Amino acid sequence: MRMRSLFLPFPALVVLLASCGAYGDGAPTESDLLEQSEPIVGGQSDSGHDPAVVAIDLGSKGLCTGTLIAPRAVLTARHCVSYTLPDLECPSWSAQISKDRSPASLAIRVGNDTKTAPVVAHGQELVVPPDDVLCDQDIAVVILDREVLGVPPIAVDLKGSVKFGDRLRVVGFGQRGDTVAAGKKFTRNNVRVLQASPAEFWVGESVCAGDSGGPALDSATGAVRGVVSRGAESCEGKEALNVYTRTDAFAKLIRSALDKAKSLPSAVACGPGHRCPNGYHCGASHHCEKK
Repeated sequence: MRMRSLFLPFPALVVLLASCGAYGDGAPTESDLLEQSEPIVGGQSDSGHDPAVVAIDLGSKGLCTGTLIAPRAVLTARHCVSYTLPDLECPSWSAQISKDRSPASLAIRVGNDTKTAPVVAHGQELVVPPDDVLCDQDIAVVILDREVLGVPPIAVDLKGSVKFGDRLRVVGFGQRGDTVAAGKKFTRNNVRVLQASPAEFWVGESVCAGDSGGPALDSATGAVRGVVSRGAESCEGKEALNVYTRTDAFAKLIRSALDKAKSLPSAVACGPGHRCPNGYHCGASHHCEKK
């Protein structure tokens, strides 16, 4: 089965991926795929319930979703913060990432609609896995250039194990179907885990383009258990399988990012008459960032 990342480039979605491994004891049954509490694609308006689920605006380059997990840290997918190669396959046999994006090009918007949600911060530094592949490690943390105030961060599950049958709630700014525009925050309840591997888990119809990097939240605790990596060619129907990267599999990386977010000095403003120190340049957000 061919799959795609759920990053939403403008004006169209283009990155495709192949299936990332087998389903263990067998493919999910039709009843597995259809058993949801509601039509997930389309879902319900988030209505301010999850202010810490933010939009990552790449300007003319695209849209992703992320989660504020500390005042200066946003959890998302690696492919949202990197330039990836076309026609990727899992398992990977070669590099899938050409380079990371400039952190300053990542604008964080807080609100329920990307058309009106204000930009509250930009990226200052990226914390990503060391390898240049996405399979089994499509996760990243964006360290922000300033604290996001007035928005309580969401806790991350770094110790739990995801298993078949677990119930989750997903949130994102993506399309609400194959032909429905993205940009408004929606949530889907009672999304069931169909299969889990050490680094990923699969769910059925639930998310679409623009939801990349968005969280799967534990139905009981509200903690983040995974971030959207990729999905099937269509967002709708029983064949609409979607893959999440597990947060517990990257506990060390996430803890490192949280420590860095606490210790890294806030970005220094730059521009005419305000030069950056050696080793830094003036980024798109008019703050100094590493060269």
